[in-house]
Amino acid sequence: MNTAWRSIFLQKHREDRLPETTAALAQPNSSLNEFQYDMVDCDQADSYAELSSTGLKATRTKRQSAADSGSHSMTCLVGILPADILAEIFSMICLGDYSLKISRPGPLHKERFLSSPTLVLTQICSYWRSLVFSLPLLWSSLSIESRHLYGRPTLASLVVAYISRSGSVPLTFQLKSDDDAPEVELQVFDALLEHASRWQKATLLLSSPWLLRAKTKLGSRLVPGSICFPKLEHLVLDVQRDSRFDKDVIYLPNQIIQSSPRLNTFHGLGYDFLFRARGFGNSYGTQSLVTKLVLHRFTGRSLSRLLRCFPILEIFSIGGFELAENASTHVGLEEEPPLYTSRVTHLCHSAPWDTFQRGAWQSLRLPNLTSLDLRFNDYPLTELSSLLCQSGTSLTEVKLYNFPLVEILRFLSSHPSVLHLSVHVDGELRSLNQLTTGLTLATDSWSIVPHLLSFELSWNDWGYKRLRDSNTLTLQTGLVNAICGMVESRLYLSGNGSHGLQRFALRIRDGDFLEFESLYEIIDLKYSSLPTFVFETLTPPLLCDTRFL
Repeated sequence: MNTAWRSIFLQKHREDRLPETTAALAQPNSSLNEFQYDMVDCDQADSYAELSSTGLKATRTKRQSAADSGSHSMTCLVGILPADILAEIFSMICLGDYSLKISRPGPLHKERFLSSPTLVLTQICSYWRSLVFSLPLLWSSLSIESRHLYGRPTLASLVVAYISRSGSVPLTFQLKSDDDAPEVELQVFDALLEHASRWQKATLLLSSPWLLRAKTKLGSRLVPGSICFPKLEHLVLDVQRDSRFDKDVIYLPNQIIQSSPRLNTFHGLGYDFLFRARGFGNSYGTQSLVTKLVLHRFTGRSLSRLLRCFPILEIFSIGGFELAENASTHVGLEEEPPLYTSRVTHLCHSAPWDTFQRGAWQSLRLPNLTSLDLRFNDYPLTELSSLLCQSGTSLTEVKLYNFPLVEILRFLSSHPSVLHLSVHVDGELRSLNQLTTGLTLATDSWSIVPHLLSFELSWNDWGYKRLRDSNTLTLQTGLVNAICGMVESRLYLSGNGSHGLQRFALRIRDGDFLEFESLYEIIDLKYSSLPTFVFETLTPPLLCDTRFL
């Protein structure tokens, strides 16, 4: 239903050639004729042309003429629907993405500079207009890139009007700003802060001055024991680091979390190692409800001290870990943290370029862990592998990025329960045989991950210049033989009741930024007739699991 109705309304919008508009909605009960509309030009977003009342009348006249001539009019057909049915349809249209979106799309993107399905619905007829104005939910979701508000006070007023018209319903919004904010942009930010008690899903991609303003505006509402964000469930707080302001906003994220008793997901922080564990998570005798935690970096004695603050945490992603050597770092940690057993099921190390010192995994047990996503950062897998073995962990999904092949094979040999494996390697193509040989099942000896169902392999040899190598065909033949040997050894497993390999996905690139298309064709032709096996090419390359984003 959602797709059908959206298609109908968008088609009417195209036929009538109504531009998407902005409006200064000064009075909540004003009629359409009392609004002043500005047309946003997609090609020249800086120029606005006023849509006069004459233009609106001409549009209505055109629509009426089409109906009188026997043309199909969906307005007539749906006009008899009850208000509650129309309200449900309107919600599908306006809340599929955002009810108001102000952003600069890419050159090939078809979206407009301003997208406002709620305002589009107000232009169809007076009945729809009055119904839309009576439904606060249709005005409650916003996505704003604040730099596009600069020099456009009418556009900023539209955003504020949306917030006002949303009444008391929870707010879902995304606000992005990279620079210091002029007054017209802060007008929108202040309106959001004023309605902080209604935040439900908030994404703030800001610079430090914005965060400092939030601290000033919220003020006493963030004192210990207060509930500033009673409805907040999802918070992304990504802040550009600025040494001029770090000391002033260092504890603000902690205060926000402690003031959000219903918080389920937290993603931050932008100023990295200045984050401290003191007061994070459990607050003032209440138990944290966070089940998904994504941090850029943590400074402390170990991750166990952080995770114990989130007793029901399930998904955890950490960019970097910096070891705090003594109590003078003000993190409030004991010399030897007690052993902690976490309920985490999905673990990710997301930033291979950041610091990740030894000691991160000490005093921790992860018996429920099933999914592991790791990036190489000059630390061996031995410490983490030992932790998993001591925890009795049964991994089923593993993603490893740019670890040495010896480390990969050693780790996998300790975790035979793995069913789904993804490996990304930047290395010489001639060493790929080492990996395929290690993963080839042998009938006369113990094998690595014997029950593997799916395997994704992404390999980049940036130093190999295929266009200059006359022995490319020889190398390709060797790659085909190595890969096919590994695949064929895993296709059918007999005697133990296990299923063999069901899916293999591959992507190989060289220093000429070329892929081995002919190699893909050979492998695909070889196995295309097998009903229980699928071969795929990985395009685009492997990315971080969406559960950790």
